Amino acid sequence: MRVTRLVFSLLVLSMLLTVPTGANSVPLKGSWTGVTVSADPTNFPVVGVVSDGTGELTHLGRYFMTSPHTSNVFTGETIGDQIFTAANGDMLTAFCEGFPVMQENGDVIGTLDCDITGGTGRFEDATGEYVFFLHASPRTDGGIGYATEATISGQIDY
Repeated sequence: MRVTRLVFSLLVLSMLLTVPTGANSVPLKGSWTGVTVSADPTNFPVVGVVSDGTGELTHLGRYFMTSPHTSNVFTGETIGDQIFTAANGDMLTAFCEGFPVMQENGDVIGTLDCDITGGTGRFEDATGEYVFFLHASPRTDGGIGYATEATISGQIDY
């Protein structure tokens, strides 16, 4: 009887101390508005691009995001990083890739699949994934590249 109680007690204790995988996984949702700040055609048809902008995102609040990436102007293949900085300075980083499509009117519409790769502060060991739904239009303010509106939807574990 004592052995049974001991085994049962150890089993209950191990269940209480074990954190299930994904226990801290929570929805990540928000928006982003930004513009192209540089475009380097040195490796044409692959163009090196940096886009900057701001948005609001669950778990970050208001943030600034910069996105150094490459885009192939013929295939649409886009590969690069997104680096989010929250108001308190904590950073969240992600690697993104996808094939947005150029429309007849010059707009670019599509999605990027993004994997969260970590960060700083409360996001130091963050993981997860999200989809970056974008609609980019040629800038009309005299600037280079595009003005982009995007929504973000996924999961983060931190």
